[in-house]
Amino acid sequence: MTNENDDKLICGRTARKYLNCSKAEFEWLVSQGYIQACRDEQMRWKVSKKSVLDYVERSHSSSGPRLIINDNHYKEVVTRICNAKSSIKIMTADFKLFRLKSDDSHGKLDADGTPLINYLIKKAEKGVSVRIILSSPSKNVDEELTEYYRTIKFYPFSTKNCIRNHAKVVIIDDEIAYVGSANATKAGLGQHTKGNFEVGILTEDSGIITSLKTLFSKIWDGDFCDKCHRRNYCSEW
Repeated sequence: MTNENDDKLICGRTARKYLNCSKAEFEWLVSQGYIQACRDEQMRWKVSKKSVLDYVERSHSSSGPRLIINDNHYKEVVTRICNAKSSIKIMTADFKLFRLKSDDSHGKLDADGTPLINYLIKKAEKGVSVRIILSSPSKNVDEELTEYYRTIKFYPFSTKNCIRNHAKVVIIDDEIAYVGSANATKAGLGQHTKGNFEVGILTEDSGIITSLKTLFSKIWDGDFCDKCHRRNYCSEW
């Protein structure tokens, strides 16, 4: 670890505030050598402030993949969904009703405890293209969309049920994508409180995003349906 005179040491909690990350993600960054840190005799973290600031600067200037762990899914993925300008594509096995936390990141549409599904409806009403591929929606999500249809006489956005889909992917504005383990549930993407152990990658790599969009389109358009071994069990078939 650096002991230069101009490199101040800070505690682990302060370092995590600079990095805006969880304990698990901080410890992963240390283990991979991205952050210089060690523990003192009381097992408290002593962290190189310079290495933290250097990492933050590199992260902000780089479009390379970034690791997302546990509760960081909400900040890194859900917040970006809420700030989408043109399009939102979601692939998930489970889609359950979970509520947004109250802060300034969701803009004028947000209200304390607004369910994500209602927020997506508002985004669609504002002209954002929203498409969701899911294995099956929860009863609450299905009821929200059905009630909207009864009132307005059309669905706010499109969904496709695919019982084979187990992928967890979010593509925002065709510019940034999440690939990982988290479903669109409170314990997955929505875990601003403690939820499942989840890991994913956030990337702006155009090649990766193109591949994900291609897969999304093929499933959406039913390219695999004719030869699917589960088509007899599929409500879309």
